[in-house]
Amino acid sequence: MTIINEKTSDYLTTDELKRINRYFLKEQNFQMALLIEFGFRTLLRFSDLSRITWECVLNKDELLLIEKKTGKRRGINVGTVLKSLLIEYHVIMKQPKLQDTIFKYTLRHTNRLLQFGARSVGIRKKRISTHSLRKSGARFLYEENGRSEDVFLKISMILNHSNTQISRRYLGITAEEISDVYAGFDMVL
Repeated sequence: MTIINEKTSDYLTTDELKRINRYFLKEQNFQMALLIEFGFRTLLRFSDLSRITWECVLNKDELLLIEKKTGKRRGINVGTVLKSLLIEYHVIMKQPKLQDTIFKYTLRHTNRLLQFGARSVGIRKKRISTHSLRKSGARFLYEENGRSEDVFLKISMILNHSNTQISRRYLGITAEEISDVYAGFDMVL
């Protein structure tokens, strides 16, 4: 769990994300279920997620956008899982107009819904917000790729952080994890 200051959100494990996602599916809040999938898989900030229309991503292999915070142009691969989820949710949500934004809730309301969903599935000791989805996706990629320095640097670039120290805190890389690296020296030359 990442603890920097009281405003920092925590990343969630894939199990926690699945539980929250299932909660929203059960409640038939498909917008929130899709937001969890989309935020986790694209590593986008809510300020960018909230501007995406159906026509930007439906049946597309790549999402092209200019990030609101950085002003940088970015292309994001829409993987096969996300692509099929978008088609499925478009149908479930009664085929909204292609020009409509996908995520219509405000940031504040979305965060409240995420927090309520988390509490409803027994997640109580974490600070959860839309940013948790971005952090969770980044942490997932880092762990799935063997926590390698090469992958870490690529994730740092994707996140557009100004330096790698920010990315280390962001991914919740703790002093304990860093000291575990030294365990590799427990051998005789």
